[in-house]
Amino acid sequence: MPPFRFRFESLLSLRRRRRNEVGGEVGKATEAIRRVDEQIDSLQQQRDAVRVEAAERFASTGSGGTTRVVVDRILQEGRYDIQLSLEQNALRDTRAKLEVELNRRRGLLVEAEAEVKQLERLRETQMAEHHQLQLQADQAEADDLTSARMVIAQRQAIKKRNAS
Repeated sequence: MPPFRFRFESLLSLRRRRRNEVGGEVGKATEAIRRVDEQIDSLQQQRDAVRVEAAERFASTGSGGTTRVVVDRILQEGRYDIQLSLEQNALRDTRAKLEVELNRRRGLLVEAEAEVKQLERLRETQMAEHHQLQLQADQAEADDLTSARMVIAQRQAIKKRNAS
């Protein structure tokens, strides 16, 4: 009996390659989300630093115990804080879009993995069937050899009886 050969081996190979590619795409989307999160955190740290600096300056006292307030500086810091906030919001929108894309890619990965597993199960089933057929063929051959030996032994026994 010829050795086992899975008819869909090339298809299985293609499905595995596709699964690996989709897995890489999931990784890229996850990395993009991580980078956006880092940018959002960085902007928040900048906003916090501006607020702390403004609070410290506001709390510092000038000569005679009066607080010196520079209106232009306060307005500038307020505009900067608004700008940082807008950038954060834009990044959050981008992150939401990336999440949608990540979920889409995860769905594709689940489908690709299911296709690979289906073909692998088919391969295992066919391999087991081939192995079973091989065992049956080996057993049939062994039975034929045993039968042939018995026939030969019987013929030799008959020849010995006839010769005596």
